[in-house]
Amino acid sequence: MGTIYKPKFEWRFLAPNFWLLWLAVGLVWILMLVPGMVRQRIAKWLARWVLIRHSKRRQIVETNLAMCFPDKSDKARRIMVRRFFEYEAIALLDYGLLWFAGSWRLNKRIVMQGVEHIENPYLSDRRIILLSCHNPGLEYGAIAITRRYPTVGLINPARNPLLEWLVTRGRTRFNSRLIDRNAGIRHVIRAIRKKNLFYYLPDEDLGTSPQSEFLPYFGIQTATLTSLGRLANMTHAVVVPCITHFNRRKDRYEVKCYPALPHFPSGDDTEDAKVMNQVLEQMIRESPDQYMWSFRLFQARPDNEPSPYDR
Repeated sequence: MGTIYKPKFEWRFLAPNFWLLWLAVGLVWILMLVPGMVRQRIAKWLARWVLIRHSKRRQIVETNLAMCFPDKSDKARRIMVRRFFEYEAIALLDYGLLWFAGSWRLNKRIVMQGVEHIENPYLSDRRIILLSCHNPGLEYGAIAITRRYPTVGLINPARNPLLEWLVTRGRTRFNSRLIDRNAGIRHVIRAIRKKNLFYYLPDEDLGTSPQSEFLPYFGIQTATLTSLGRLANMTHAVVVPCITHFNRRKDRYEVKCYPALPHFPSGDDTEDAKVMNQVLEQMIRESPDQYMWSFRLFQARPDNEPSPYDR
């Protein structure tokens, strides 16, 4: 399939400098077994700690929300900031699901809605690109999909080799393969043509390049990759939007799939990218507290404007 990224376990991971991470692994295994109410209370405490100790990250979230939701009051945005960190903490504490949970627990804690929007084109021998975005529930949606379909995604290697092995092991537990982001798009094209679903996350600000344009996203001119239309055209794939949100009341992750984008690609890469941004924004607005607002989404600016994150 091309360049498959899969680091191997190394005996040096048992050395003392990795013991703290192993302790964290043990904790998430234990947390997988405790009631959801307990995990959510721990997540609230952890979120408050992050809000106090990580002011720079909090400021990024505050800046993004102020730019994207100028109509909301300061109080409403403060609540969104707090809830974002709570959802992020819940997802972190639930990592035991990704690494250790058996089928019955996964079936209980992660459910799919609208799966027919994937199943119908898949059974019709169509190639499929899943259009999603970065949010706390992202990994849980991925594992639900890879349990059902062969899937390929991109990965940026982590700095810590043990963490990299753990994350990759979790992402490839089932029918999934990973490709290093720097390996080149040709490996992705080859994988899609072999009927692997491609889990595509185009919402990071990767800076200005020949493959990006400044297009509206939450009403803000944002450096946007324009490759989705070309990729769908080269692979004859349909584009199925999907997003994963955490349902606090039911203590479960819900993966919601939408109908494939109609008349896509259009042949105009810029217009296709505008549609992509609109679809992402619509999905995010369904639960705006659960988006990765800690990213520097608007770092690259047109006309050499200063970054909104510079203080």
